[in-house]
This record gives sequence, C-alpha cells and structure tokens, in this order.
Amino acid sequence: MDQQELLYWLAWNRVPGVGPARFFKLLEDFGSMEDAWNAPLDTLERVLGPKVFRQWKNIASQQENLELEYLKAEAGGYRIYCYTDTDYPALLKKIPDPPPVLYCLGSFAYGDDAAIAIVGTRNPSPMGSYHARELARDLSAQGLTLVSGMARGIDSEAHWGALEAGGRTIAVLGSGIDVCYPPENEALMDRIAASGAVISEFALGTQPVPKNFPARNRIISGLSLGVVVVEATDDSGSLITAGFALEQGREVFAVPGSIENEGSRGPHKLIRQGAKLVESAKDILEDLAIPYLDLAAEEVSAGRMGQLDPVELQVYRCLTREPSHIDQIIRTTQLGVAQVNAILIQLEMKGFIKSFPGQLYLKLP
Repeated sequence: MDQQELLYWLAWNRVPGVGPARFFKLLEDFGSMEDAWNAPLDTLERVLGPKVFRQWKNIASQQENLELEYLKAEAGGYRIYCYTDTDYPALLKKIPDPPPVLYCLGSFAYGDDAAIAIVGTRNPSPMGSYHARELARDLSAQGLTLVSGMARGIDSEAHWGALEAGGRTIAVLGSGIDVCYPPENEALMDRIAASGAVISEFALGTQPVPKNFPARNRIISGLSLGVVVVEATDDSGSLITAGFALEQGREVFAVPGSIENEGSRGPHKLIRQGAKLVESAKDILEDLAIPYLDLAAEEVSAGRMGQLDPVELQVYRCLTREPSHIDQIIRTTQLGVAQVNAILIQLEMKGFIKSFPGQLYLKLP
C-alpha cells in the first residue's frame, strides 16, 4: 500500500462509528479509502447515515492534519499493519470482523500463528496467579506464542511467565498504543515490545474506556489457536473472550479451581458448557495435536533428587501439586514444627517447592 492510501486508512480508522464492517464496505464500494474520503458529500451521508456522517465531517474538517496520525506513529516508533499487508497476522484475517489497522510496538514474527491466549480475572488468588504464570511459562518453553490483554492480574502473570521462559508474547490493548494501561505495567509493556509485540486497533491517544475492551477481546482470541481461562467470575470479560473464540472456531480451555473460590465460577461454567479442562500445558498441546517435549524430565531425575537429604526428601514426598497446609505436612511427617519450617525454607530455596500466603506449600514439577 502506498503512503497516500495509508493516510486515508488511518483517517477512516479515527472516525467514530466506522467499525470493521463499515470500513470494508466503504473499501468495497469505492475501491480505495482515499476515494471513499473524497466522495460527494450527499453520497457519503447516504452511505454512512446522518450520525456517522457528522462524525466524519468533524474529522474531515481537520484535513490539513491528515498526515498527523502517520507522523505521530512514525515518531513513536510504531509499526502499522493494514489488513491488505502480507505480514498482517494470518489467523486474525480469518475472523468475521478483523481490524483494518493495527498499531504495533515491536513486531509480528514467523511462528506467531502458533499462539495460545491466557486470560482471567484482574483480582486473582495466589494460586490463580501461580497457575497462569506457570502455564504461560510451560507453553512458551514448548515454542508457542502467548497472547493476553496486559490487564492487571492473570493477564500480567501470563505475560511475565512467557518472558521468563524466553518466549514470545503479544499484548492486545484496549487503548491507543501510546497509552499504557494499567499505568503500572509500563515496564512489562517495554519488555513485551522488546521481544514480541504490543498491538492496538485504536487510534493514537485513545483512552481505555469500557466499550473498547470487548473489541479488544475478539483480537486476543483471533490471534490464537485457543483461549485458556484461569480464574474468572461468571460475568467476567474473560468469558466474552471465550465466546469470541467459539464464534471464530477456536478452542476454549479452562483451569478448574476450588469451589470455595469465586474465581473458579467462570472456568467451571465453561467446563459445563464443553470447554476442555486443563491441568497442564500438555493437555492443551495434546488437544491441538502439537507434539509435547518433556522438558521437565531432567529436573526430576535421580541426580536432582540426590540434592536432598533424607529428611528433606521425606517432606518433599508428602507434598503434591495441590497446596498443603503446614499443619498437614507436620501431621504426615510427624516432625517438629521448627524442623518442618526450616526444611520448607530450604526446599523453596533449592527450587523444589513454592510457598503461598496462609502457610500453604506445593511441589514444583
């Protein structure tokens, strides 16, 4: 696409009320977005309708600033991907309403079509945070790209897990790409952009208003082979993402949790509706017919277990992949409180277990 036509794609993308369906109808009717922009006013009013036509006139009155959006994107170091570009994400092109324009900090890469989304509540339990991070780390270690929305909670944990594994991750924003939301995720955003991509369909300067997030969610699922929900209430936006995944012909996975946890209601609801129950990255890969590499085999070898003395081994073996309270560990091992406390500290320092608030402990793979 030449730069002149790109300017008009960006201009139309700024007009309130011109979503993907209307955008592509204009392209079909007029042959180019430049010709659509310069069409007779009575024709445009008839095609757009009075309300959207007024919005267009407001943008068009700034005709002398037509290049401003492009110049701001160039100055910010943002790439622009249009639907007709050959490097526009192939999976995203297949959804019913693909975004005409994507702003990108970082870049897409070969292999990003092998992607999995992890989404969930902004207020996760410690176990929910742990599962999201570990699942993302394991999937990234298997070579998959991790997609999420860079929101607080589960989304952020998933991005960090992928980064810790040295994998690629893509964050989809519900604001302009020059507006970091939430603000405390600025460092995370920089890390993602350095080795993956932060993207948005919204014009520069767009604030993160609530109506933007359902639109954002369809892109999260659209970039992915499947969506994994880790902790969400039964009216969560994460379930909207799962709904988009179903509409787009993508897989839906859910991580079960305690019935005492409100955040388990969303995943359990999805499982009742037919979502695949997930306990590990292997479950996802098997469902997608992607070979699983047993990267953890060396960690559980006899050599590694040999790092533990007999009493440490006794405590380690009484733990499982579900959290155990210290009182239960003491009863099972019949060791003293002080001794068990000391051993648990040593086991965590050696990377064999993980602790959680409330004196809970679980065995790491």
